[in-house]
Parts: sequence; C-alpha cells; structure tokens
Amino acid sequence: MKELVFPRCCAGCGVEIEAGYLCGECRKGLLQMKAFPPAGSLDGILFFFAYENHIKEAIHKIKFGRDKELLDQLSEETERLLADLSGQRIITNFLTDAGKKPCSAEKEYDREKTVQAYCQKEAGQTICQKGVSREKCGSWLWSGIPTDSGRLRERGFDLPAALFSSRAQKLGGIWTQTLCRTRKTLPMYGLSPEERRRNLQDCFAVTRDVCGKSIVLADDIFTTGTTFSAAAAALKKAGAETVKGIAFCGSVENIR
Repeated sequence: MKELVFPRCCAGCGVEIEAGYLCGECRKGLLQMKAFPPAGSLDGILFFFAYENHIKEAIHKIKFGRDKELLDQLSEETERLLADLSGQRIITNFLTDAGKKPCSAEKEYDREKTVQAYCQKEAGQTICQKGVSREKCGSWLWSGIPTDSGRLRERGFDLPAALFSSRAQKLGGIWTQTLCRTRKTLPMYGLSPEERRRNLQDCFAVTRDVCGKSIVLADDIFTTGTTFSAAAAALKKAGAETVKGIAFCGSVENIR
C-alpha cells in the first residue's frame, strides 16, 4: 500500500522500480565486481560494488540509522544480483575454483568480462540453467562474519544474514553460524593494519563442527581483509578445508 502512494525509485537515477535499490541500468553502471586470489587462510574473496556514493550511503543508513526499509531493499538487490550471476556461472566458478594458480581469480573475474557477462543475461534465466549445478554450490556452508553482540542488539538485525542467507539456501547451500566473537573489539575505522590485526587477535571462536567443510564467509564490506582473514584462520585451525569470502561491496582502494 505504501508504494502505491510513494512509489519506490532507483537510488541512482530516480526512475520508478518494483524492487531492490537500483534500476537495471544503474546496477550495471555501478557494478565493480572484483575477486582476489588466495592469501593466507582465505582461499579467495569476491565483492560486487565499490563502497562509495549510493552504496556507501545505503550501508551507513542501515548500520548507523537502523533503516530496516533500506535493509529490505539491499536484501532484494543482493538476491537479484546473485541470482543473475549464478545464472552466468560466476558464483559457481568462484566457489569451485581451487585457486591454486595465483592469477586465476583476477583472470576469471576481470571487471569488463564479468560486467559484460552480466549485461548479456537472458530474460527468464534461472539459477539451474546454463549448466549451473546446485550440487556444486550445495556442499558449502554459508556463514556471516559475526557482529559484536552489543551492536547486534542495537541494530536489531544481522546484516550479513539479511543480505545473503536467502540466496545461499536457494543455491543449495546451508546458512549457519560457524563463528562467534569471544570479546568486544574496537571499531576498525581509522586503525592501522597492525592495530587492526591486534584488535582481532583471537576474537573469533568456532561454534560448530567444520572439520573438512567448505565455507563461504559473508559480510557487507571488504576493506583490508583483516577481519575476513582472522575469521578464516579460526575456521582453518578448527579443520575447515576451504574458506572463501563474499561481500556486498569493497573499499575503493580495492578497485584500483
């Protein structure tokens, strides 16, 4: 009823849209997909947008303004994007790539090639078309980077779960919490790389059996990779076989 009176509009250009946060043209224009090859305990990471402009504004309003309506829009946006990318095999290839070749991820997920593939998506395409197998994605556990319990209570929602849990299950994976925080940590903004490392040292504990499992760690933002690396290290120490990361957006420095 609300959207009959106040139609939803694209954050980029203002055109009326039915769902999500962006229209198709703005989505294609803002897509800054990039994947990084294995480093340390993390077996690769993939993100979709640059953390700037409309995307940064939305994340700030959700995290610090507790804007649940905007959270729903970004959840729909992630659902749409992951469905499209799954149809193009991009998600499946990212998960099934063993990542042993140092440059395989950069070659596979070149921005121009990836965006071109996305823009050529056929109407009506579904996840299981074009040879995308649920079995290939279904062996993975999907888990959010755990939020500090105090911040979680303040917000009233878990952002990684809101963004990724629905699509993870539709890919045949299992959304489950594999980690918790053992102590309160400082906000990462403004900390040096060494301060970030010390801030997160031994702050994650494994909450379920992950021995021999393949795990996707999900979060809203990828910046220096310190948080993802610390979480992956805890999982690998507990016996996880493969840990990859996926984020809604990445810092501008990671695009360059």
